[in-house]
Amino acid sequence: MRSFLSAVPITLAAAVASAVPIALAAAVACLVAAAGAVRAVRRRRALIGMGAGLVVGAAVLRVLVAVGRSRTLGGLPADSDPAAAGAVYDTLTGFLTTAAWAALAVGLVLALGAWLTGRPWRRARRDSAAPRPGPAPAGSRVRS
Repeated sequence: MRSFLSAVPITLAAAVASAVPIALAAAVACLVAAAGAVRAVRRRRALIGMGAGLVVGAAVLRVLVAVGRSRTLGGLPADSDPAAAGAVYDTLTGFLTTAAWAALAVGLVLALGAWLTGRPWRRARRDSAAPRPGPAPAGSRVRS
């Protein structure tokens, strides 16, 4: 019986070497997103867009991990153990699954928080018949 792990020639050094560029890309992406939010004219809309983007990206990542799992387990040789291969795949992609759920939660909180801070009560006050602060109209008998 052939082992599933014999087909995966990866070492710890190779795993760390491939993780460093990914971490740098993630850090750069976070800095660009933060700079975009600060420079945006409509910051609330920018934050809603960032949150929605995180939610969509997390959902796509989760779907791709699930599709990759089914394709990997479907392409195994007949003499290998699918349960063991599934356990190895789940162990190797567990961080991706956790990151997808975390990004989904952060994106939902960011988008919902930005949307809820739209302050609809200010719009209602503007539209009311109450007098607005500001200079008195010309010809009025208001003392200043």
